[in-house]
Amino acid sequence: MATALADEIYARFSQRLLELSLAPNTQLVAALGGGADSQSTLDLLDRFRQYHPEYRYLAIHLDHHFHPDSPQWAAQIKADAERREFPVIVEPLEVPLGKRQSKEAQGRQLRYQRLSELTDNNALILLGQHRNDQIETFLLQLNRGSGPKGLAAMGEVADFTGNRRLWRPLLQVSKADIYSYAEQRQLFWIEDETNLDTRIERNFLRHDVIPTLEQRWPQFGQSVLRSAALCAEQQALLEELLSVELTQLTNSEGALAVDSLKQHSESFQRAILRQWLQQQQVSMPSQAQLEQMRQQMLFTTNDAQPQVGWGPYVLSRTRSRHLVVTTRER
Repeated sequence: MATALADEIYARFSQRLLELSLAPNTQLVAALGGGADSQSTLDLLDRFRQYHPEYRYLAIHLDHHFHPDSPQWAAQIKADAERREFPVIVEPLEVPLGKRQSKEAQGRQLRYQRLSELTDNNALILLGQHRNDQIETFLLQLNRGSGPKGLAAMGEVADFTGNRRLWRPLLQVSKADIYSYAEQRQLFWIEDETNLDTRIERNFLRHDVIPTLEQRWPQFGQSVLRSAALCAEQQALLEELLSVELTQLTNSEGALAVDSLKQHSESFQRAILRQWLQQQQVSMPSQAQLEQMRQQMLFTTNDAQPQVGWGPYVLSRTRSRHLVVTTRER
């Protein structure tokens, strides 16, 4: 029998999901990793399913083969979903080792790509990230020198590809409460021992840094969450204002006219470039690469035909002095 904590977490989950005002027949997808967080998300969605048959349900697990036991884990995750009679897709995901990205970053990119391919265009995809993940993400972004967008960390609801959205229902729930929920609900989950390896940055923060900070300042975690929320609010306002400006600076094909930017400040030029690149749905360049783009695209003659590459992408300028992004040939 579920205790008060499990009931409280489910009540918040159900209320928030209904507040999203989803159309009947919308596909609700639980992205499974096998940990207590994503298995709790699956359980919450399964409970919701019993009362709301007007939606369609799916669970997806993609096995990167990063751990020698991952095929066994994938089979266990699939068996658990099938025991619930919850529709599930379990697939291996080949992750080629690239020179420009870590295997974790490459895996994350390919995982999101495959989630997009396996889901409806308007699906709501549920992720298991929680309060502790949010604090860790904020500190990782701070260490990288990120601005407001990076320090906003993870949004509870975020646009994805097409009309899909990502929803993180546990973002205000602590890891300890998730474990309590999973134990009270007698859930199946997997403990990956690599999560204890403090050579990994996120694990170092989780096990060594954040507990020390919260011991010295008990309110530290809540303060980080508040700062992230304020950064997200400021970033959303900036993007709203820049979107209005971008409509005046792009042509019918979405290419960005650079000459009109010269009359603006350097800060505005960089902000417009970031916003436009975001609209192109490409990964963000580094600060140094962005400045290189600004200098070369705005202040060179047509004879120069400048190009700036980052990751798999190339930014170039047409003879009409509009910017376009293409993908490198492999």
